[in-house]
Amino acid sequence: SDAHKDVLVLGDSRIYAGLDVQVADAASQRLHFVNAAVPGTTPRCWPFLIRAIDPHADRYRAVVIPLDTYQDDDSAIGAIDGAQRRQDLHYIVYQVRIGDIPSLAKDFRAYGILAAIDLLLRGPILRDDFQNLLVAPATRFAMLARLDKDLQADPAPRLRWHTLSGLRADFARGKITYPAGTDSVERAELTNELLRVPHLSPSYAAYRREWLGKLLQHYHASRTAVIFVRIPAQPLHRAEPARFGDSLAEFANRGALVIPQNAYRMLERPALFDDHDHLNADGAIRFSRLLGRDVAAALSAPRVPEPVTRRSSERAPISVLPPPAQPQWRWPHLSTLFAWGVPLYFQSYEFAIFFAIVAALFFLAPRRVRPIVRLFASYYFYARWNSWYLIFLVALTASDYIVALSMEKQHGRPRALLLTAGVAANLAFLGLFKYANFAGGAFAAIAHSHQPWMLRWFIPIGISFHTFQSISYIVDVYRRTIRPVRSPIDYALYIAFFPQLLAGPIIRAGLFFKELAALAAPSTDAIVSGVGQILMGIVKKTVIADPFAHIADQYFGAVAAHPGAPAAWSGVLAFAMQIYFDFSGYSDIAIGCARLLGFEFPANFRMPYLASSITDFWHRWNISLSTWLRDYLYIPLGGNRHGRFATYRNLMITMLLGGLWHGANWTFVAWGAYHGILLAIEKALGIGRSAVKKNVAIWALSATLTFTLVTFGWVLFRAPTFHDAFHILHEMVAGGAGAWLIGPAQILLVAIALVVALLAERGALTPLRWPRLAQAGAFAVLILALELLSHPGDVTPYVYFKF
Repeated sequence: SDAHKDVLVLGDSRIYAGLDVQVADAASQRLHFVNAAVPGTTPRCWPFLIRAIDPHADRYRAVVIPLDTYQDDDSAIGAIDGAQRRQDLHYIVYQVRIGDIPSLAKDFRAYGILAAIDLLLRGPILRDDFQNLLVAPATRFAMLARLDKDLQADPAPRLRWHTLSGLRADFARGKITYPAGTDSVERAELTNELLRVPHLSPSYAAYRREWLGKLLQHYHASRTAVIFVRIPAQPLHRAEPARFGDSLAEFANRGALVIPQNAYRMLERPALFDDHDHLNADGAIRFSRLLGRDVAAALSAPRVPEPVTRRSSERAPISVLPPPAQPQWRWPHLSTLFAWGVPLYFQSYEFAIFFAIVAALFFLAPRRVRPIVRLFASYYFYARWNSWYLIFLVALTASDYIVALSMEKQHGRPRALLLTAGVAANLAFLGLFKYANFAGGAFAAIAHSHQPWMLRWFIPIGISFHTFQSISYIVDVYRRTIRPVRSPIDYALYIAFFPQLLAGPIIRAGLFFKELAALAAPSTDAIVSGVGQILMGIVKKTVIADPFAHIADQYFGAVAAHPGAPAAWSGVLAFAMQIYFDFSGYSDIAIGCARLLGFEFPANFRMPYLASSITDFWHRWNISLSTWLRDYLYIPLGGNRHGRFATYRNLMITMLLGGLWHGANWTFVAWGAYHGILLAIEKALGIGRSAVKKNVAIWALSATLTFTLVTFGWVLFRAPTFHDAFHILHEMVAGGAGAWLIGPAQILLVAIALVVALLAERGALTPLRWPRLAQAGAFAVLILALELLSHPGDVTPYVYFKF
């Protein structure tokens, strides 16, 4: 009941040393945390400890269960030796009953018989007890007496202020840079912890279901909430899938609460760790504050009423909770600006400093040196993500530059062969790194074999965007639309220009080199509008897109935990808002940054969710991509020049390849096919872009229908598998009652955002009475304030970075 304020936190030494209950109590404002972690224990031990501490399942408001990972993989410490870890017997032998022995012995597999004998006779454990009794009888009896009482740890475990600052890992190359003074033992631990590549482990999934499932079973008929939290497990982390493993999704479906993991993963930084897997004092304070805040939010959120049933698997699922209010501000680390392997996100304080330095150098440099300044900044920016990416980017740039120059003096067949070679080189580069895994996996599925290991390439970030720019340049040179560029620096800048390198917009070579040739610094009006557009992009990303991202991730990460049509529509609409404001926000920042460096790029979005048809939508959404597909794919295929059937065929080919461009997954292909079919239907019915604009009522109805169709398409775009996509679509149409994940605050946020976007597009937000430089200064202060007040742990990567 609400009268219970005690929250029991299980765990091992990482929780024992990393949870400061006083900090957690203060953060929750109304709860009392009990640190029940026992160093050395594993999930196999915890059901027995719980049975001793809370035999009637009525003593605690909640029980918190820490997890190394939300995936069923072998990155968790307990997964490595969980099935064979006989040391667990030392922690549970006093609480084991005769009826527990068969299941325990079975879980030890090869050691099952020995484990059963140990439990029955307390073999080596009894020997240890006897020796301890002989050495210190008073201490031993006192210890036994404490086992019969509540398990209460010290309120504030002893913490150390040592850090691993200076630790860096290049996961792609398998290399680690250790902090000064790291001994050989700790180096070995760090190497094993950081460089081990996690793999799915069915045995560990079964281990979790067996032992963590017992905890859920213990509390299934009580008012005690069971809460899972992903603890900071190591000082650096690899990328992880957003969705849950099957075991955790099953637990959520059985009524457990799951705290979103992003903020906890962001605590996995060397400065917050004492050794390879334990937080230091600073990390413990941050973790405890987060845990107290999130558990309080979880317990205060409304829960779905549970039907009275006999089977626990029929219990109504509980929603996975979105992150609560913004965390406390802290001063960012300027050292991040110079840390290799740490990306510079557009919405970060470090990027603001980086761009300010680049802009200052640009304005101070002589006219002829400005392209070099921009190129050096672009290569530095790209290398920050992964320095190996830069090698491939330079190689592709050199190939395109040579092909285009060679093509200039050729005619006929030699010219066509050079075009083929240049385009093929770009497509081979794109196919090798982005689609080899996809093709290998498809072939392996057809052949019923494992995917060859040599096809598991990493994917250079932004590869889809800069290869399309390369192809358009070569094709335009072939068509004699433009002349080949003589300066290798100018062409390298065209390919690598950092504001639009990672996620567009895709810029045509003719426009880029025309403005580059002017070598002019931007005007005062351009500075004001550029800074204003950057501000608008940051607001779209941090204020609108990121909150919706949390809702979308919670739903798509555990679809089974959110039954009903309201939850399905909440998750899908949240993603619709996320992807628009995320991508258009990135485009705004890219265009604004480019404007401050002397380029005027066209708009990439024109309020696509107000489109009156799918055709109109694609004239408003990712305009640089849709026009590229039209000019370099649809029209060369024949466009609409050879009859209806050919037109429909060309539309389908274009949209199928457009879907595949977004990602190497069949769901993206299906998304492209879905839009291709809708475009073909509109073509057949003669539905255009402006026919309905004369009548406001018809336009509103058409816009609503178009947005609904686009929203259904986003399910294919976001869902990881067809199974999930079809399940979500079924829930949207016939899911029945459920809980909404989007509240009035989010609806109001969207309404305000749409009004602001409309006013901004029409130029109604510029304070015209201010001096122009004063406007730019005010915008810059707002940008800096937004980035300073943002927390590094809440940085959500842009959606289109993975394309």
